[in-house]
Amino acid sequence: MGDISCNKNISGLGKILLKGDTVQHLNMNGFSIPNLEIDNADSIMLASDARINNSLLFTNGIVHIGEHNLTLADIASVSGMGPGKFIETNDTGQVFKEISANVNSTEMPVGAGNIYRPLFITTSGTYSAAKVGVQLQDSLSTFAPPMISDYLKAHWNITQTGISGTLDISAQYSDPTDVAGNEENLRGYLYDGNDWSSKNETHNTVSNKISFPVTVPFGTLTAMDKFDLLNAKVFLQGTYNSGTHLMSDNLRTSSNLIPLSDPYRIAPYNSNFVHVNNSLAETVAPSVFADQPAANDNIVDWVFLELRDNVTPGNTVLQTRSALVQRDGDIVDVDGKSPVTFNNVDSGNYTIAVRHRNHLGLSTDPVTLTPTLDEKKSTAALVDFTTSANIFGPATAYSVAADGKHTLWGGNANMDKTVKFAGFQNDKDYLLLNTLGGNTGTILNNAYSPSDINLNREVKYNGFNNDKDFLYNSILGSSTSPQRIQSMPN
Repeated sequence: MGDISCNKNISGLGKILLKGDTVQHLNMNGFSIPNLEIDNADSIMLASDARINNSLLFTNGIVHIGEHNLTLADIASVSGMGPGKFIETNDTGQVFKEISANVNSTEMPVGAGNIYRPLFITTSGTYSAAKVGVQLQDSLSTFAPPMISDYLKAHWNITQTGISGTLDISAQYSDPTDVAGNEENLRGYLYDGNDWSSKNETHNTVSNKISFPVTVPFGTLTAMDKFDLLNAKVFLQGTYNSGTHLMSDNLRTSSNLIPLSDPYRIAPYNSNFVHVNNSLAETVAPSVFADQPAANDNIVDWVFLELRDNVTPGNTVLQTRSALVQRDGDIVDVDGKSPVTFNNVDSGNYTIAVRHRNHLGLSTDPVTLTPTLDEKKSTAALVDFTTSANIFGPATAYSVAADGKHTLWGGNANMDKTVKFAGFQNDKDYLLLNTLGGNTGTILNNAYSPSDINLNREVKYNGFNNDKDFLYNSILGSSTSPQRIQSMPN
């Protein structure tokens, strides 16, 4: 009924029985127990590292190992495990299995809460002080891509040493408790410290198992939908500075005006920006709009991405995403730093289009540029709209800044497909009439508005740095007759 503390190995074939209905503490100071039985309706708390030589029997209760490690000898057996009867790795500690010969589906009895989520080990090869460790966490992995739509709310951290050969692991999850989204979309994924990969995975939605060969010393196993990552770069004319080769971030400085959730899903933008196969609304933490360690990584605004087919001319939009653009042009996901995730798509070649709420959109040319998207961020191709010549449409599809960088045409205040100063549905009149109520002296301060053409957080028709003159001079070349026309596959 009480706690156990020991400062040497326990010899012989005897058994320690931890039985009771209140918490008991086991402190072996790193030494060994020949046989251990758990029969405690409350729980057992491991107070130090420990090793089981022969057998571990679960009759009732959970062993919480915390920051300590529990090692199972190569010949040690485990029995009785199941829901409410397992080892919980609720901190930094791991469960280790020593291996001296090939094993087949050896069960590592881990779980969390009251749910059993075991790991199964199969090995082949030769062994030198070999062991495999597991740490189960009942949450989405912190390494998972942002905005993943279907995933397990559980992951298994795996370590291995001393195995010259192969290690195959299978993890069993609880359905529906562990499943977020559609289970049919899940694929096994392993994170190697840099990239996720689903290569050589197997999954079974009947047995609720995911399996993977592990070839790295450390990896994280979980399941997610098939995803691709997009690395892309774009500059917005309204806020680009050719002297610094950066965009200004006026919309977020002093006090942030950029919405924490996707603006393209609400008025006035949602009638012109329609999401496809993307029902999970993008939201960001306020910290994303704070000053970043590198000023180049500060966020400028939201952009709208379209993943299109690679059939000339890329007319079919397969999926859309709203994402963020940094001062240096990098387009990042809602965490403010990662490549952009597209869910439930195969790795391969696509046409990519980028749009902005008051700039004309731009698309890659599927004839000459077929960027390969990949689940691995280290191999995902960079789609650089700031330098690429492989753009759909004529050279007038984009503006060229004084430093030679390509930028999206600005001035699209009324969010149609043209930018113009005069004539029917021109942007100057939209700025004056729709936003400023026809009053040329009105200034709209601290505005997140499509009429803020130069993106300096204010809308005004006259005076210093006004939007009308930026439209006339910088975008239309000081003439009322030119038009900038969006050039997209459709």
